[in-house]
Amino acid sequence: MMSSLAEIQQAFGDALRYRGDDSLCQVVSDHFSDIQRLQIYRNNFVIGVSDVLAATYPLAQALVGEECFAQLARHHVLSTPPQSGNITEYGEGFDEVVKQFPAVVEAAPYLANMIQYEWHKDALMRAEPKPVTTEQYPLAALSSTPEHQHGALLFHLLPDIVLLNFDYQVLTLEQAIINNQFDGLDIAQPEFAVLQKINNHTLEPHIVTSEVFQLLQAFQAQQMLADIDPTLLAHLNDVLALNIISGFSISGE
Repeated sequence: MMSSLAEIQQAFGDALRYRGDDSLCQVVSDHFSDIQRLQIYRNNFVIGVSDVLAATYPLAQALVGEECFAQLARHHVLSTPPQSGNITEYGEGFDEVVKQFPAVVEAAPYLANMIQYEWHKDALMRAEPKPVTTEQYPLAALSSTPEHQHGALLFHLLPDIVLLNFDYQVLTLEQAIINNQFDGLDIAQPEFAVLQKINNHTLEPHIVTSEVFQLLQAFQAQQMLADIDPTLLAHLNDVLALNIISGFSISGE
């Protein structure tokens, strides 16, 4: 019985990922057999999608080398293939692949964090600019805000930022790779950061302390100043110095 076009397409997609019955693909033989031709298609598929992963995760590739990265990429492509023809957004969850290779985890325990960091960078660069969605006062108006309203203040973060928290200091490692300076580097400790997109085309990372990070989380959750731990509010000037506060509002207005 003749298969429908949709059935042939599904069979071919399965065959590229080494799943299903190759004979259902109806690949035509010439000077290559149908099996040889299908293997060529498979290789091209894996290589092409792996190149996308390499472009998204250049630091991860630099850390483990091209050969190891190629094996990780191949595993990810075959186990989690693209779901559409647009593969520019492909690669989320690549860090989960690392956990399936104990030798890689032992040699580079920070690799999964680096992959997560690079994915956040890629996703933020691709994201459309987000408008400010609430009515806000400019920070300059703080000085004229009555003291009895200070507890009701809500600070708003710029929309095009991401808060990052890792078990390893991968942003510090990134700078070490860029500057080729690894002397005294110890990244086996947590790192907190803010990733900011500027003018829709540049990413600027800010490494911050745990206290500043927690205060930023409180602002992102739209907590009033009265509801935030006073020990965290002691770091308000450090947050303001980052220039990532778009303004403030007053709860109840």
